[in-house]
Amino acid sequence: METVISIVIITVAIVGILSVIYNVTQKGINPVMELKACELGHAMLDEIILKRWDEDTPLGGGHINTALANIGREAGETSRQDFDDVDDYDGYSDGTSSEPLKDEAGNTLNGFEGYSRSVSVVFEKPTGAPAGIDVKNYKKITVKITLPTGEEISFVTYKTNI
Repeated sequence: METVISIVIITVAIVGILSVIYNVTQKGINPVMELKACELGHAMLDEIILKRWDEDTPLGGGHINTALANIGREAGETSRQDFDDVDDYDGYSDGTSSEPLKDEAGNTLNGFEGYSRSVSVVFEKPTGAPAGIDVKNYKKITVKITLPTGEEISFVTYKTNI
């Protein structure tokens, strides 16, 4: 009888310890995934921010063309290597089953299997922006990273030409 009670107590203790170890192990992976997501998001934002405001703006800014109301790629800009201004990235995505994650030069990024990212660029004034400046002088850039777990992390910044 004492042996049976000892086995039951030991079994309950082992199950409790194993459940704690399992939970810690599962949560321990998330920071690594989130760090990789940060690398992907920040790299894409850095790449986009370094581009010109629009097709008619020289590098460094200085030209405000509020007549341009369109966001998107111009004719002939079919791949990421052709993107030369901020809004060319609108609608860009990679990391799908048909399009693996790539760097700016078109090289496949290893170690990021299961991740995907998408980019959105819209005219939007940030909170606290001066009232007298037209909304078409602000571009909100959102890079959304989807982790292998399905969790999404968004990175947002604004580019202005004022």
